[in-house]
Amino acid sequence: MKKLLYLSIFCLCVSTTSHAWQAVNTPVVLPAEDILQGVNIEEERSRIKSARETALEAYKKEVKNCYQQVVVSSCKMDAQQKKIEIDNDLRRQEVLLNNYQRQLRGDKALQRLDEKQRVDKQIDAEEKRIEYHNSHLEKLQENLDKNEKYLQQQEDIEANREKYEQRMQEIRERQRKQQEKAAAIEKKRADYQRKLDEAEKHRQQVEADSATRKPSTDALPKPRPEDMPK
Repeated sequence: MKKLLYLSIFCLCVSTTSHAWQAVNTPVVLPAEDILQGVNIEEERSRIKSARETALEAYKKEVKNCYQQVVVSSCKMDAQQKKIEIDNDLRRQEVLLNNYQRQLRGDKALQRLDEKQRVDKQIDAEEKRIEYHNSHLEKLQENLDKNEKYLQQQEDIEANREKYEQRMQEIRERQRKQQEKAAAIEKKRADYQRKLDEAEKHRQQVEADSATRKPSTDALPKPRPEDMPK
């Protein structure tokens, strides 16, 4: 009965892992080593292995679903963070189980001292591993920020290009209208000059016609001296 109670308490800790996808930021409280008394170590190892495989499959499915999202990188980063939280929880349980197994093999007093040192080293290693993952996530976040900044710059460039094309179209339209206006003015000027030339030509023609109609002074007889009045 007591063995079943310990096993139930230990498995209660595992339920936190099964809900890690929904609450990755919830701190996991691991059971004390004395609670593990009577627990079947091999069954617990099998359970941890199965939970790890389940978490891996859930992670793969989550990543696959990310490709259906608008922001793929951010979705994948969230899935990776959840996977890391679950792995950390399972690893802590595995470490605790290893410590309990080693405690069963030797003197408890000496084993506690040795295990404390081992646990400290393992905790330190876990902290470094978590720090590495956090650093990796920060780099991913930094890259996402850079990509968003780059995309925003490209969007601004495209907007400026559209404004430039619109202004160029307006300028071309104004140039076309000015050219049409200049051509109309030039046509009027040419028409006016043509009329002036025609008027001048007509005047010259009229003068020429008038000159031909007048009698020539050379054809008239010259007056004789005797015909001059005295």
